[in-house]
Amino acid sequence: AYLEYVHCDSSTKKKLMEYLTIIEKRAKGELLTPAMWMRKFVQSHPAYKFDSVVSEEIAHDLMVACKEIGEGTRHEPDLLGHVRIDQVTTAGAYDTKLGSDRVQNDQLVRLLNRYSGREEFRERARTPSVTPSALSNMLSGVDFSI
Repeated sequence: AYLEYVHCDSSTKKKLMEYLTIIEKRAKGELLTPAMWMRKFVQSHPAYKFDSVVSEEIAHDLMVACKEIGEGTRHEPDLLGHVRIDQVTTAGAYDTKLGSDRVQNDQLVRLLNRYSGREEFRERARTPSVTPSALSNMLSGVDFSI
């Protein structure tokens, strides 16, 4: 219902459902968790001596494998099932310019107070919430420009 409410496009919804399926299958034990996959990778590495030592060679190969999975150039069915990660490219990476508007202190104070007023933040806090004036005093003179 929420995805329809925010007008989620069909390709994004499909990708989200794939990821939720991965999470479900991991919870059921049908797919390896990332930690289980890494353990299996290390234990099956030709240089592993079953002495609980992860050598530099094994660590390097593991990091390369993780990088390749993340970039979509390596598929690991035990980890991802049938889902394939789209290969990462630089095409279109710079089409959207990030905003560089300066945030005014009063805007920042309102935003921080809004978040700090949430129940989950108040439960974690050991000290009372910062008042807007106290926060404003703390932030006065701070330059938030990029």
